[in-house]
Amino acid sequence: MVTQQAGIDDDRLRRISSLDTGNAHVNEDTHVRNRAAMTAVEPPGSRLSTHVGTHGARRAFVGATIGNAVEWYDFAVYGFVAPYIGASFFPTGNSTTELLSSFAVFGLTFLVRPLGGLIFGPLGDRVGRKRVMVLVLVVMAVATTVVGLLPDYRTIGVAAPVLLVLLRCLQALSAGGEYGSASTFMVEYAGPRRRARGSSWMMFSAVLGFMAGSGIAAGLAAAAGTGAMSAWGWRIPFLVAAPLGAIALYIRLKLEDTPEFRALRARDALSRTPLRETFKLPRTLAVTAGIGALHATAFYIVMSYMTTYIASVLRLGSALALASTLTAGAVALVTLPVVATVADRVGRRAVLLPVAVATAVCGYPIFLLISTRTVIAVIAGHALLAVLLAAFISTSVTTMAEVFPAKLRSSGVSVGYNLSAALFGGTAPFIATFLVSSTKNIRTPAWYLVCVAVIAVIAVAALRKPEEGA
Repeated sequence: MVTQQAGIDDDRLRRISSLDTGNAHVNEDTHVRNRAAMTAVEPPGSRLSTHVGTHGARRAFVGATIGNAVEWYDFAVYGFVAPYIGASFFPTGNSTTELLSSFAVFGLTFLVRPLGGLIFGPLGDRVGRKRVMVLVLVVMAVATTVVGLLPDYRTIGVAAPVLLVLLRCLQALSAGGEYGSASTFMVEYAGPRRRARGSSWMMFSAVLGFMAGSGIAAGLAAAAGTGAMSAWGWRIPFLVAAPLGAIALYIRLKLEDTPEFRALRARDALSRTPLRETFKLPRTLAVTAGIGALHATAFYIVMSYMTTYIASVLRLGSALALASTLTAGAVALVTLPVVATVADRVGRRAVLLPVAVATAVCGYPIFLLISTRTVIAVIAGHALLAVLLAAFISTSVTTMAEVFPAKLRSSGVSVGYNLSAALFGGTAPFIATFLVSSTKNIRTPAWYLVCVAVIAVIAVAALRKPEEGA
């Protein structure tokens, strides 16, 4: 009986060591140290395991995805109502200038996201992924709701845009903490050989959040009309964040932290200085930032900027913009789990590299198709961009998490991804709008996407033999 229990403990330790190093092969020295640690820490009869039952995993995924959908609903609403916000908070009489000002706030607040990563990422490695997920959800829901209550420029003058920027900064802080904690949470609950598919549900819920935000805002615009939407209608999607956030918060509070984090805590193996240790991995951070650059840029161009591009730049109206965005979202939702399943079988690089190359090669031709302004061409081109987006983000989430050891995972993903999201993703709508305005060429946003895709190609090529399926 003692021999059998020792064998079980040995097996359990090998699984923990494998997960903690992010490597499928057990280092025997690490195994010996872990066995000694377990003997000291784990009382007889206790259960120190990274295994989680199907019911527990399903509950964790539901809680994480619903909360993540609410987070990105909150963030997406701004992109759709950007023209109304520009007119309300930056009135100049010039619609292009107002839109640029609105997108400038969108991009500017992305510079705060790395700060959110620096604050919440290490916190997730020290106190737990779940606690951070709860905290950032509260911050996002409250900030979004207050945006819907803000007086405009005509009421309180320059204080209006100042308060808007401050609230957007709070949203950016929250988003910076959400990505690292939620992606780590889902990767660790997914378990070996299912990480890409499991973590793809994070982006599945993000796309759902964007679709919900676009759908609610567009439905209001159609029902209320331009005048009412400009006067008060744009506020309603922000106010909806309050009940949605309350529901998501209730669900997240019921979750347990990940098995890997609990195992690290039980063995007293948590990092006391995760941020400092993370910065000792510059190559890993650089690869993460390169992959995250295309992840963020493609996401915000396809799911946020294209709505404004079709409605305002191509002047095809909000109805077609909504139809195209919802179609692209539906295509992405179908593509995500399929490609993620393939990535779990063939490897991360085998998926990410060809998709990044395809984006670099096909980005301009697709925009050329969309710029013909025919309904079928616009929707088809948008859907093609969505396929490339979904194929990449289906695998990039787990790849950015797997390259870091478990004790630094939240910090590593938060810092690496949010840096690229700030530099490339958040500025994408502003840069695209600026390029069109300054060059008078409606296809120039494609070149921005192409350049970022080239960066991703280099980053994926530099990816060391990954721990796929580890």
